[in-house]
Amino acid sequence: MARDPLVSVVVVTWNGLPLLRHTLPAVLAQSLPGGATLELLVVDNASRDGTAEYLAQLRAADPRVRAITNRRNEGFAGPNNLAFAAARGAFVATLNNDAVPQPGWLEALLGVAGGDARIGSVASRMVFAHAPHLIQSAGITIDRAAIAWDRLAGRPLAEGEAAPVEVFGASAGAALYRTEMLRQLGGFDPRYFMYLEDVDLAWRARIAGWRAFSAPQAVVRHAHSATAGEGSPLKNWHLGRNKVWTVVRCYPAPGLARYLPAVLLYDLA
Repeated sequence: MARDPLVSVVVVTWNGLPLLRHTLPAVLAQSLPGGATLELLVVDNASRDGTAEYLAQLRAADPRVRAITNRRNEGFAGPNNLAFAAARGAFVATLNNDAVPQPGWLEALLGVAGGDARIGSVASRMVFAHAPHLIQSAGITIDRAAIAWDRLAGRPLAEGEAAPVEVFGASAGAALYRTEMLRQLGGFDPRYFMYLEDVDLAWRARIAGWRAFSAPQAVVRHAHSATAGEGSPLKNWHLGRNKVWTVVRCYPAPGLARYLPAVLLYDLA
């Protein structure tokens, strides 16, 4: 009987066939340490652009590919949870359909995660697809107004850290999660649909005692907001609503009492 994969890579997609043609082959080309294997789980949110046919062809050529098909667009959080439940790996990597991992991506993430059993997540170094010399994200940071930011966003690649550092959390656009942590915390909150589900998970993980680190050598080229569109009403609405939910559930009460005016003023603006 074949052994279980070390890592399960999850990609959620909706009418993203042109993006998948770049992302999925790059995942399947990843090398892993010690002869370990991976599985690729693609959750298709009822795409109508030929995605199902493409996945069937990919599966026929490579049995590591598994497809989960939704009957409607279920967003990002819930479909990832479906894949988390089906994943067989000790680690689960989430990857946006518009994020193309570079060689050595998975191996670098696993190398950091293996350093401490309490490391629950590892952040990739995401760079802009149109400007790969600029960092788009090196993990999540959060300020006193409960605004989540991409670490090092806009910085030249040369200004990033050379070694792993502890961070608030990992951006789910390209993250590695320990399966044990996902099962303990229940994965993403499916009510979020899309956006900030990774911030909520990162905050709950910290409360539960899990740690998060960045992996500077785990590089991904990301076509930022290729699915929903940067600044779109869809994106802005979910960002605003989901931030309120996250603050209510996770913000420590003493700090919230002190910084609530800043939180409210930002969101009203």
